[in-house]
Parts: sequence; C-alpha cells; structure tokens
Amino acid sequence: MGNKRQNSAFQRSRRQIVAVVMAAFLLLFVVTLAMIYGLSYRELYQENLDMLEMYVEQYRENGNPSQIQPTNQLPQGDDRPEQDGLPDRDSTRYLLSTFYSVAFDEDTQPFSVDLGSGTLYTESQLSEVAEHLLDAGRSQGTYGNFVYCIDQEDSYTLVTLMDNTLVSDSFTTLFRNALLLGAGMVAVLFLCATALARWIIRPLEESDRRQRQFLSDAGHELKTPVAVVEANAELLEREIGENKWLRNIRSESGRMAGLVGELLDLVRTERELPQMEPLDLSRLVLGGVLPFESVAFELGRELDCQIDDAISIQGNSGQLSQLVSILMDNALSHSTGPGNITVQLHQERTATILTVSNPGFIPEQDRTEIFTRFFKSDANRGGTEHYGLGLTIAKNIVATHQGEIQVACTNGRVFFSVRLPNKEKKRPGKLRSPVRP
Repeated sequence: MGNKRQNSAFQRSRRQIVAVVMAAFLLLFVVTLAMIYGLSYRELYQENLDMLEMYVEQYRENGNPSQIQPTNQLPQGDDRPEQDGLPDRDSTRYLLSTFYSVAFDEDTQPFSVDLGSGTLYTESQLSEVAEHLLDAGRSQGTYGNFVYCIDQEDSYTLVTLMDNTLVSDSFTTLFRNALLLGAGMVAVLFLCATALARWIIRPLEESDRRQRQFLSDAGHELKTPVAVVEANAELLEREIGENKWLRNIRSESGRMAGLVGELLDLVRTERELPQMEPLDLSRLVLGGVLPFESVAFELGRELDCQIDDAISIQGNSGQLSQLVSILMDNALSHSTGPGNITVQLHQERTATILTVSNPGFIPEQDRTEIFTRFFKSDANRGGTEHYGLGLTIAKNIVATHQGEIQVACTNGRVFFSVRLPNKEKKRPGKLRSPVRP
C-alpha cells in the first residue's frame, strides 16, 4: 500500500507526458492531413473549372445558339488548338473526362442537352439538376458528384457539368487509407511515448525515493542524540542549578526534537497508507478542538465551533486528529488582529467540508506555496516555533483520504477548507460549541 501511495504522483506525471506527446502528434497529423487534402482538393477543383471553361469555349465556337451542336471533345491531330490555355496533362484529362451541358433559352426553358459520351443520366435528369443549379444562384461550384459552372450569354444560359465521381472516390480512398495509417501510427507512438515517459520519470522516482529515505534515516538518527542532549542538560541543571546557557541548550534541543518529530510524521504520511475504518468525524473534530481552548484563552481569543452532529466517514482517526491539531495550531499561531477562531464541519451531498478560519492575511503569491515543505512567508521567516512542515503533513493526510485542501483569504480572514469524500450519510442534529472562556 505504501508503494502505491508513493508512486501515484509519478503515474500521473507519466500519463501527462504520454497525453502531451499524443496530443502533439494528433494535432500535427490532423493539420498535415487537412492541409494535404485541402490543397489537393483546391488544385484539382481549379483544374476542373479550367476544363469546364474550355468546354464552354468549345461550345460557344459552334455558332448561333439556335443551331448549337455541343461537342464533348477537343479537335484531334493537326486541328487541335495550340494555345488552349492548358498544359498537355490537363488536355489529356480533358479528353478523358465526361462533360454534360444543358442550354436554357431566355425563358429558362432547356432546348439543348449534351448527354456526354455515356448513358448514365437522361435528359430529364440533367435538366432537373441544371434547373436546380440555376435556382441556387451560384456561377460555379460542386453539386453531388458534379463540378459545374454557369455561363450567361446574350441569348442563352449554359449550365456545364463535369462528372467528378472517380476523383471523389479517389479522395475518399486516400482519406480512408490515411486514417488507417494514422491509427496504426498512433498505436505505435503510444507505445513509444509510454516507454519515453518511463525513461524520463525513472531518475525523478529514484531521486524522490532517496530523498524520502534520507529524511527517514536522518529523523531516526537525530532522534537519539537529541534525546541524549536533553537528558544530559536536565541532569546538569539539577547539579549546578539553573543558568541561561542550560536554558538555551534545553530550548534548542526541544526545538530540534519537534523538528525531528515533524520530519518523521512527514515521511510516514508520504510513504504509508493507514488503515481506514468508519468513524464519527463530528466527535473526532470536537475532541481535537477542545485541547486548544486553553491556548486560545491565553491568547485572548475565542473558539467558535459549528459542528454538525454524527457525520460519519471512512478514515484513519490518528491522522485526522493530527490534521485537526495542525489546522488549529496554525490558526492560533498566525492570527493577526481582532477576531475569533472558527471551526465549521458540515456534510454536503458528495463531500464533508471542514473549515478552520482565523483573522489574518496570506499574500496571494504565498498561497500556492504554502503547502510546500519548509515554506515560510517573509512575514514569518524569522519565527522559531514552526518549521514549515505542518501544512505539508496536513496536505498529505488529506490526499491519503482522497480529499482536497485549499486556502483562501476573504474580508480579513484566512480560511483553510478540507473536502473529504462521503462514505456514509449523516444523521440530523448539531453538536454544541465548547464552553467559551
């Protein structure tokens, strides 16, 4: 269980690396495919329009519209025009393409229909399509498998169609094959990205493991000599009496013992998953607040408890009691200005909310760093009572319980809010606030 707790952050980092690599590749693939498809389609569309214009020109050269004899091919051999505006490749495509046309008189009645070289469409079908395109009001574009253009002459209107079925099918096949190839590349890249993420994270995992091991070893190694110094100072004080040097030794050894204890608590909350069990969080919070009444009284402050009754969750009583103690100690130690200490506990539909607030202010730039190890704001950097580990331990405890902890400042007060997921529904009622001094 400890290994699972320890590796969860690195698993998230690996997933983030894989997600970034895959997102970058997919974006590049989609953009590249769209550009290739778009540019190719635009170029081919323009070539089709050029061929339609050439067909219109050939159609126009037949003379009087009333005696039009539409043609669907270019002159052959020496009679082929030398300056037709198209390169040889496009001229060949022109000869191999199928064109249709419908000519309308001034009353918008079809009087000449070119069925091309095939029998795929009837005159009525082409006339119906041409009338629809005239009603649409566009001079050129695509309609179904057709590329079309509309040429307005003095005495007639010519709707020219070019069958684009083969080209459309080719584009569809190309697009489908590109997607299939892209899907294969995505699968291969996913495997490569996963291996790359593991390779990138491995040194960080090893560094974190060594750091945790160092904190654990240092804490245990310092625990004994600090206890020896404290014991010897106490014995020496009994023999020679009190003096300021011995008081300094005992004071500093006490601070060192507190730091070692917090280091060991930090390592324990980071490396271990405690045993979870159903517990009455309302009584646990109330019991954790009561010992701080005397401290609040000495500081001239009041405790205001608003704790809903009988809120039950799944958790570890030892760690949650430590969490309450850390938040209360933090609230009392960093209160500035007049005001009381407020503790609120209530249950919502999906979560239980514990909020501890005190008068004071935390600069905005410090709020993102306040849960970092050994962090102290500039205003508290000279203090000697705290080491910047309490809120880090609190955050680890909340994370162990799959919850969230946040800090906010509003109207001259600091709010630390803990959100824990619900496991059991509460029963109605409310515990009374402890007797105020």
